[in-house]
Amino acid sequence: MTPQEFEQRVVTWARRQPDIEALLQFGSRVQAAGVADTLSDWDFHVYSSRPEKYRGTAWLAEIAPPWCAHAERSLRGVVKVSAIFAGCIEADFIPLAAWQMKLVYGAMRHPAWAGRMPARLRRGVQETRVILLNSGYRVLVGGAAWERRLEALRVEWTAARMERADFERHNGAFWQKAVWVAKKIARPEARSAQLWLHKLVGEHVYALLEEEGWLAGRKARPEALKAEKWLDARRLAQTELATSTDPRVLARALLAQIDLFEEASRAVAQGRGFTPPDHAAVAAWLRAELGRIRDGG
Repeated sequence: MTPQEFEQRVVTWARRQPDIEALLQFGSRVQAAGVADTLSDWDFHVYSSRPEKYRGTAWLAEIAPPWCAHAERSLRGVVKVSAIFAGCIEADFIPLAAWQMKLVYGAMRHPAWAGRMPARLRRGVQETRVILLNSGYRVLVGGAAWERRLEALRVEWTAARMERADFERHNGAFWQKAVWVAKKIARPEARSAQLWLHKLVGEHVYALLEEEGWLAGRKARPEALKAEKWLDARRLAQTELATSTDPRVLARALLAQIDLFEEASRAVAQGRGFTPPDHAAVAAWLRAELGRIRDGG
């Protein structure tokens, strides 16, 4: 398949499904010429009255036989179905309930009401804006009705999106998991420590760096997407995570991420008017224990 043939297959398939109200494409493939390259994947939102139909992988064969495929729940809590098709065409499909997205785009027109919206709705508005405005989008299936709904993306919203509860959750989880990783290093269970150190950074450090970036006026994206474009030089250096199965190297890496997390946490707290949770005791224990391992004690 050529890229054009693949896209047409996706559109043809979506139009045949009576439950699919809209198909949106987003990402580098819809941006200006020259942004996408031969390594770029295809990203789609599938708005359906029966999104559960598309949370597995069997239906992908209706588009084209995939080489491989899997479905997983993302950090944002939605199911993403990913597949590799012939010619190494990589595509991600996110099935979403059409009624929920109508609600999201309706709420998006009224930023003044944000304080009275349920937290889940407010988060849905903000996350939808981050994804589509940062990456570009086009309506492939859905017509004028969905084009009108997406006009809500033109309404201005404040950049900061992290709720106090999210901030506190990331703080609590980071320190608890950091202790867990430190104990893995000390045992030593180096490979488990190495694995969970990367998860710790991916799930919690980058969440605060993303919010910090938005507070600074940069177009930060979740899960470190395009991070090289929105992290400043200092944060780029701090996120160079070098690890090995040597406990001393792992201890040094975790100590560096503790420093980074504390800096980012303070920046977000100041920018959002939050009171940072007091984790001085656990931080002191971690620095003492990890310092001993780092120094070969």
